[in-house]
Amino acid sequence: MSQRRRTSWIDQFVLREDVNNPFFQVITSAQQLARVAEDRVGLTRAEYDEVATARYQARVLEDLARMLDEDVAAHGRRADEALAGDPDPVVRARVMTGSLTGCVRASAMLVDACHTLLGLSEKLLVIRRPASRLTLMAAVENTRAAASTAHLTVLVNLPRITDVALYDELAGGIDSFDITLARANRVAAALRSEVRVAHAMPSQRATPLR
Repeated sequence: MSQRRRTSWIDQFVLREDVNNPFFQVITSAQQLARVAEDRVGLTRAEYDEVATARYQARVLEDLARMLDEDVAAHGRRADEALAGDPDPVVRARVMTGSLTGCVRASAMLVDACHTLLGLSEKLLVIRRPASRLTLMAAVENTRAAASTAHLTVLVNLPRITDVALYDELAGGIDSFDITLARANRVAAALRSEVRVAHAMPSQRATPLR
């Protein structure tokens, strides 16, 4: 993930804090899924092959999230340079508009990456080792958080998009977030259903011991 040493103009439109950076969360989630997919003990041949493919896809999505994070940082630098050094207000406005548009597009692409990561998480439900299940659950929650943040980034900044084609594309995909959220809920429910307490606590004695 790219490191920022100062506040950028783009930070007022895109959440880039280290803890809540959705790009970093997706990078982490993809790394977690890749680790889970290395645990293939007891799998059938078909499950083994599917999990191996999921590991490769998780690594690809990790690289994609890192590239998108670097794109956002680059857009921010271009906007900052235009604000600091270009005396032409028209040029400045063009650069800043392009930077914002690029960041919003990157956020939309991250939501799509989250949807794909959650699909990979479903394929990894065949892995039964407790430590791997806990890692898988953490990855799902990280992905859910990243998807929510990236979706809100698109939603909040949509009125500022001046590219008509991109606006229509983003507006048309907003409702699809519900499908991504439903997938996250489905995988999380499948994982949590296995860690619920199987038995209630023993009934308490009605009267104190004498």
